[in-house]
Amino acid sequence: MPNEKMLNHPPKKFLDERGFTIVEMLIASLIGVIVLGATIYIFTLQEDVLNSENSSTDIRAKGRHAMKVLSKELKMAGFGLPTKESVTAISSTSISYRVNNDDVRTSTPPGASGTTITTAGDTVITVVNGSVFTDGDKIVIYNPSFGRAEYNIVDGTPTTTSIPLDTALINGYVASANAKLVTINKYNDVTLGLSGTTITKTVDSGSPVTLVGEVSNLSFDFYGVTETSLVKRVGVTINMQDSNDSSITFDYKSDVILRN
Repeated sequence: MPNEKMLNHPPKKFLDERGFTIVEMLIASLIGVIVLGATIYIFTLQEDVLNSENSSTDIRAKGRHAMKVLSKELKMAGFGLPTKESVTAISSTSISYRVNNDDVRTSTPPGASGTTITTAGDTVITVVNGSVFTDGDKIVIYNPSFGRAEYNIVDGTPTTTSIPLDTALINGYVASANAKLVTINKYNDVTLGLSGTTITKTVDSGSPVTLVGEVSNLSFDFYGVTETSLVKRVGVTINMQDSNDSSITFDYKSDVILRN
């Protein structure tokens, strides 16, 4: 039978043990809240710094890419065309130029010096191979002997030996003794400029194509040149701005030497 005295009177070691008081629990909880809050604050701060660094790295990479893309596009100005027949319009925020995107060209046929090939007022030009052109192609006809060019449009279906023209020829062309044949080159009109926060490229009358985004400003410097035929060097400045944090900005500058 259990000892009645032991049941009514627990050992002394149990009497000396007691739990936390309500005040101690409140103090412990307060300390825990402070420690937890500090931990969350430090974590959030570190996360913000990391996100800012990632955004800065990203916008710098986009800026380098933007300059690379724009430089590549500008270096194509005048490709496949006569000298000084590339840039057509310039401003502080845009540039327009011609380029033979498809590398399509032909020439007038060779012949004895002074032999008439085409006369002024003709609506068809005799060529070596006109079948590489199609109806509606924009063309530039260039006489290297005189450094003279005129522009026209293919109107109809070209044949192997001739190209029908939209308007009558301004100049007449003859065979040259020094083999400087008159060339006929297809071309496209290209415009680069800023639209909102994107740099766009427009070819002929097509829809603008986005080249680079997150651009706050784009400017071109022609170093005092106002005549398009004299443009040889273009200064490009691109201001990049993070779309999520306007305080993150970077500027990129470069000079581009045009093809011709």
